[in-house]
Amino acid sequence: MFSIKQSTRSSGGMGEIISSNDWSATPIGIIEIWPLALRSTLGIMLNSKFPMFLFWGDELTCFYNDACHLSLGIDEKHSDILGKPGAELLPDVWVIILPIIEELKATGEASWHEDQCFPIQRNGKIVDTYWTSSYSPVNDESGKFEGVLVTMNDVTEKVEVRKKLVDVEGRTRLATEIAEIATWELDLQLHNLVHSESLATIFGHDSSVKLSYEGLMEQINQEDLVDIVDKAFLLAMRTGIYKYDARIIKQNGERGWVRSHGKIFFDANDEPLKIVGTLIDITEEINRREILMKSESKFRLLADSMPQLVWTADAAGNQNYYNLSTFTYSGMTTFSIKDTEWLMLVHPHEREEYKDKWEKAIATGDDFLFEHRLLRHDGEYRWQLSHALAQKDTLGNIQMWVGTSTDIQAQKTFTEELEKQVSERTAELESSNQNLVKMNIELQSFVYVSSHDLQEPLRKIQTFISRITDTEESQLNVKAKEHFQRITSAAKRMQSLIQDLLDYSRTNLTDKVFVLKNLHDIAEEVLEDYSEIIMDAKAVVTLDDLGEAKVIPFQFRQLLSNLIGNALKFTKRGTVPHIDIKGNRVTGESIKSLGADTNLMYHHISVADNGIGFDMEYRKKIFEVFQRLHGKVEYSGTGIGLAIVKKIVENHNGIITATATLNEGATFDIYIPEL
Repeated sequence: MFSIKQSTRSSGGMGEIISSNDWSATPIGIIEIWPLALRSTLGIMLNSKFPMFLFWGDELTCFYNDACHLSLGIDEKHSDILGKPGAELLPDVWVIILPIIEELKATGEASWHEDQCFPIQRNGKIVDTYWTSSYSPVNDESGKFEGVLVTMNDVTEKVEVRKKLVDVEGRTRLATEIAEIATWELDLQLHNLVHSESLATIFGHDSSVKLSYEGLMEQINQEDLVDIVDKAFLLAMRTGIYKYDARIIKQNGERGWVRSHGKIFFDANDEPLKIVGTLIDITEEINRREILMKSESKFRLLADSMPQLVWTADAAGNQNYYNLSTFTYSGMTTFSIKDTEWLMLVHPHEREEYKDKWEKAIATGDDFLFEHRLLRHDGEYRWQLSHALAQKDTLGNIQMWVGTSTDIQAQKTFTEELEKQVSERTAELESSNQNLVKMNIELQSFVYVSSHDLQEPLRKIQTFISRITDTEESQLNVKAKEHFQRITSAAKRMQSLIQDLLDYSRTNLTDKVFVLKNLHDIAEEVLEDYSEIIMDAKAVVTLDDLGEAKVIPFQFRQLLSNLIGNALKFTKRGTVPHIDIKGNRVTGESIKSLGADTNLMYHHISVADNGIGFDMEYRKKIFEVFQRLHGKVEYSGTGIGLAIVKKIVENHNGIITATATLNEGATFDIYIPEL
């Protein structure tokens, strides 16, 4: 549809064309008053399938044909702006069109413009479109400039395709540059070579150098030229595919390797026209391969020299290499041993577990470690320790497995023998423990007998002696009285000895039940027991706060009683006894030289006196049973008291030490760990 509304041009009285279909119905007089140039141009626009604009007069009033509606997004329903200035009709593209029109008005020469980008509104969105446009002047009969006719052709699709091709070519070029791939094309008729810059670089030339085919062939190792390159060309003539790996000599004399792939193109008569291909430098790849081969050779040499069975497997766990010791041990050849055959060498009792552990290791990448028996060539199953490690890349992916199987038959035999001996010793220990239980029962019986039956005769002896001395004293001579006194003294010593032995045995036999007790209260109870002796001796006793500790109350009371009793017993004649009882808490670290646990705290109790003391060379001997440093006449006692003290301290997992100076006094330090 082609529609033109009333023109706004004031210099002429134009009529109105309603529709292209109604052209014939338009009054002839109205059309005839339009300038001939305008009528002619409008006729051209009417019959054109391309979008066309006519910008007329000084105000560049705009007229357009029907093709503009679809192509340039001009809505037919809103064509009331027809006949108005172009800046109002096409505001988004006017900034592009106006400079061209101004130049045309100035020069009067038509112009052609390719791939002009116009922002066009389509489907409610502004999109970039591309146009090829021609700008032609429209003159009146006298040649005076009257307007500009713009013919447009939408080439957006072609431009987009071209852009994509350029982008693909750019990406391809970039990819080849990144991958250091050189491209080349050889005319097989004229031997003209066209190549990328990287081809010259690979052969050691400056990137700007253009290489000839003949010069390139001279840089290929001559042996490889004959044995590899020429043969590859002959094969390509049959298959169409041209490829080879060959050695080259670079411009600076360095040696290298290249890999070339190409395709031969033939004409309709099967005559070869050209080869198009790529070429890359594989020197580093070849060098790495040689290093790997040398490393593998060293590995095989080392593995074959080892007595252990050495084997490798791929990432999936398929074993692919065994060292010489493996074949010597199994008696199998290098060609017959397979995964399944290796598994068949494993003892049937361990075969399933071996398979399960191996599959789990492959799935997780964890170490494979398993003790099992393996069949030797002579039919004997010997114990092996199989251990395999996964070799992984930087991303943690398993590349291969390296495993060893070490003969541990000797260790197994030794272990079995040791377990047998341990079992025998355990049985002996159980028997000894049973005997010890019986002995403990007998000891308890002995304690009972000692506490009752053994003391009964002593009590009778003491009773009868007492009666004789009371009733018959007047009839006894001096010698008889002395004998009776000795008998009485011996009986008392015997009774005291039995009592001390009972106390010593009770330190082992009583239940070790620890109770939190106030040690100060226990010490006061002991001092109350010795109150008469303290008063008679006019002794001075100081007692500090000893604090609380978990102890065996009965035993700890016995401990303090023995130490205080000794302090009151072993006094110097003519000297008032002084006894100091102190307590505090210390760290195990501070007494670690005594064998204390450095992680524990200890209750420290010290009992010091100013008595007769002892020589320090006897500091350990005094804690032994029946050890006396003084005569029994001068100082009474059985020599068991300090042994009981030491036993009680041991029952508390504690430590006891004694320090003394002869004739100046002694100090006993006790350390009980906090539980």
